[in-house]
Amino acid sequence: MKRILLSLAVIAVVATVAVGATRSYFSDTETSTGNTFTAGTIDIAIDGSNPWIQKYSIGDLKPGETGNISFDIQNVGQNPVNVSKNLSSFENTGGELQDYPCSALGTDAKTSSEPECVAETAFGHRIDEVQSKIIYDLSVKVYADSASTTPIWWQAIYIDADGKSLTDIYGANGDQYVALGMIPVGGHMMVTQSYHFATSTENEYQGDTLSFNITIKADQMPQGDNGMTTVALENKVKGQDNIWNIVQGDEVEGTLSYKNQGPKFDFTFTGKVKTTGSYDLIYVGSTNNYPGVGSVLLGTGSFTAGNDGTLSGSIDVGGNITNGKIWLVPSSSYSGGLMVSWPDSDILFETGLINYTQN
Repeated sequence: MKRILLSLAVIAVVATVAVGATRSYFSDTETSTGNTFTAGTIDIAIDGSNPWIQKYSIGDLKPGETGNISFDIQNVGQNPVNVSKNLSSFENTGGELQDYPCSALGTDAKTSSEPECVAETAFGHRIDEVQSKIIYDLSVKVYADSASTTPIWWQAIYIDADGKSLTDIYGANGDQYVALGMIPVGGHMMVTQSYHFATSTENEYQGDTLSFNITIKADQMPQGDNGMTTVALENKVKGQDNIWNIVQGDEVEGTLSYKNQGPKFDFTFTGKVKTTGSYDLIYVGSTNNYPGVGSVLLGTGSFTAGNDGTLSGSIDVGGNITNGKIWLVPSSSYSGGLMVSWPDSDILFETGLINYTQN
């Protein structure tokens, strides 16, 4: 009897499973077709040329004199870009201007003139490193669009008083880049450069010619969970025409790494300050809204002069950031969302604008 009851139970279970397998419910299916992913563009033009074919020539430059090269970089792509500049492929041609014979340097040696021959004879060899005698001046102005006549951001990166030569800045082999800043979509950047022939230049450089390449690189601002972009912060002093000059030659500086997208503004900051104390990292608002309404405190920390200090966080900044600025300021100078004092020498200012999308 028990075996019969057990068999009936098994049959009942199987019947139940069979009913469950054949039973159906009301349903609906929707299909979206023709979906696409399209790669965005990173593209710049210079003085309206794309590709850039302009060549520049500064001739008859003598010690104490200055040559100028300026150009306009347009962001013609679909995304904001961080732009940097490089001078490379330094090639010196010495003494062909007049082909003055200088037998002291070799049977067939030529120089530009007798003074150059005499000067180089004293050294016992040719001296043609003109890039070491060109003192560099570099400044930029960024405009929101092609119709704008007032820049939204500007700074002097190098000034003549810094005394930095092309070799100092770009390296002996021209393998170093200088960050110029960010250009928004549809915006443009005016780049102004002065090439000052050092007054200390002597006769061994007479008639010498320096040729080089100018490279402008536009990089996308990384986005996504793992994408981080960076912007440098520097101490600055106000110069002529209200242009802020980066203070060169010290270690007072910082680097902000941040995500361009996300529900919160994720960041890490590392930097060195001039004066020991408590500092606030702040988003100061848009380019037309200096610390006041719209500024956001990102973090506060103690920094020791000469040592690296760090701050990090994930902050709700209340919306998107378009062409914004990040500063590190002494905590005593920032209160209630306002700058209450301006200790310029202790502030680290932005060297490029930032964009962030809250999603």
